[in-house]
Amino acid sequence: MRRLAVQSRNDGYVSKRDYQTLHQRASQRFNTGSSKNCLSFRVDDEMAEPSGFFGAGAYIFSNRSVPVIFRIMTAGLRQEAIFNIGNSWSRVGFAVEAGISAGTLVYVEIEWEGALEIDIWGLDAGRIYLPEKILSQYPSAKALSSSHISPETFYFPHSTAIGLELVPERSTHFSLVQGSDILVKKCPFCQRYLPLNPHLRGSLSFHKHSDKKTFHQNECRSCKKWRINDDFNPIRTTDQLHESSVITRERKIFLRESLILQAIKERTGAGLKSQIWEKFKRKCFYCDIPVALDDFQLDHTRPLSYLWPIDEHATCLCSEHNNLKKDRFPVEFYNDAQLLKLSVITGLSYCELTEKKVNEKELQRILDDIVGFATQWDARTFSAIARKIIELMPAVDLFAVLEEADVEIHERVLLDLQERPVL
Repeated sequence: MRRLAVQSRNDGYVSKRDYQTLHQRASQRFNTGSSKNCLSFRVDDEMAEPSGFFGAGAYIFSNRSVPVIFRIMTAGLRQEAIFNIGNSWSRVGFAVEAGISAGTLVYVEIEWEGALEIDIWGLDAGRIYLPEKILSQYPSAKALSSSHISPETFYFPHSTAIGLELVPERSTHFSLVQGSDILVKKCPFCQRYLPLNPHLRGSLSFHKHSDKKTFHQNECRSCKKWRINDDFNPIRTTDQLHESSVITRERKIFLRESLILQAIKERTGAGLKSQIWEKFKRKCFYCDIPVALDDFQLDHTRPLSYLWPIDEHATCLCSEHNNLKKDRFPVEFYNDAQLLKLSVITGLSYCELTEKKVNEKELQRILDDIVGFATQWDARTFSAIARKIIELMPAVDLFAVLEEADVEIHERVLLDLQERPVL
């Protein structure tokens, strides 16, 4: 029978125990040496209770960087996603909306090329049974598969290294040994012990929190998103609400936490929005009219759509002029006198403010991992970023780069665009 995570269905802490204690767990290591490798696992899913979602997830570590295909497969279903793993623990997993009948034979497979030592912790799959508070928000499979909350948002136990039955006859030849250790801690809401990485904070099942003993929040990412934030938002400060909004937007594009925003907060002890408000003397830079902290808009100065993250060079604008500026460069929106004044306030040089260019550092991250970004981005996000880049750098065509790297993923993006055209 399918195992369910032992968790509280009440959306509150079930006790006042210390949720900042770390526990060590050993993973399972598979050593393989074939040119093309596959590990296949059978899902024990005999429960008759209906569920609209089916999912699979795990935490993976390897001795070299390599893209892996993570697949859910039945006689009538084959869905997969590509994840890039390496020498730090990575989260993999996705959900599907599929009418898989009870008793259907389901396989979860992990596939890659070349010799590899691959460590796995918390591999689990099956029907997804969500707490009532999450169900009441009518999440989609795509929302549940979001890279910043998957796989913990499926509410699988993730309590052992391998929670599924290995199928040797469908798998590549391998040797099996104990793998590297992973650190876990307990979430006070769902009561699961989930992984964190103290050397790469916020990369696994818990967001960073500098004031906590483990430097991570008490609650897992899923409980934080689905079961806490909606209730907590009304009492959050303006800076906290803004930071949450920026982190969400930037994570969608950069597929990682807002490192700059976190560094500014740790260095100064204050939120960026209030700092920029004070720097601009509490006035909209464009019209010079006073604005309230709650009302003004924090503009990226250089557009996010051209891969410029939020930083200390942001601009204070009223909502009207922020909406007028949209994703234009400073030189397209301000006159020369304003640009000179903006340079003094923001610290960006006049030259930087008059340039129209893509952030080449972030572009290189995308080019280095084009398949990973294409897999995790919405197809329309991929298309929008590709358009912005080729506009200023005609020699860089993300679609062409992707096609050269992986024809199948390229075709999938094009197909998704046909089904959901760019607006």
